[in-house]
Amino acid sequence: MANRKYHTLLSIDGSPGCPWAIEFGDYDIDTVKDEWAEMRDRGWKAKELKIITTGDAQADIEAAVAALNKDL
Repeated sequence: MANRKYHTLLSIDGSPGCPWAIEFGDYDIDTVKDEWAEMRDRGWKAKELKIITTGDAQADIEAAVAALNKDL
């Protein structure tokens, strides 16, 4: 079975060298966007949040996060 699209909400606290971290994930992009909005309501800045889309294998998600953190 092929990987399904999976959407993951990431956060970063803005400190120098701080990596992106996984906050939440779901197959439904609207559910992830709702979580993004809730985090914004709790005071997170838009630049501190990011939604990525990958395959649903954990290795795919971790590789995408590692690629974002590579140049920090």
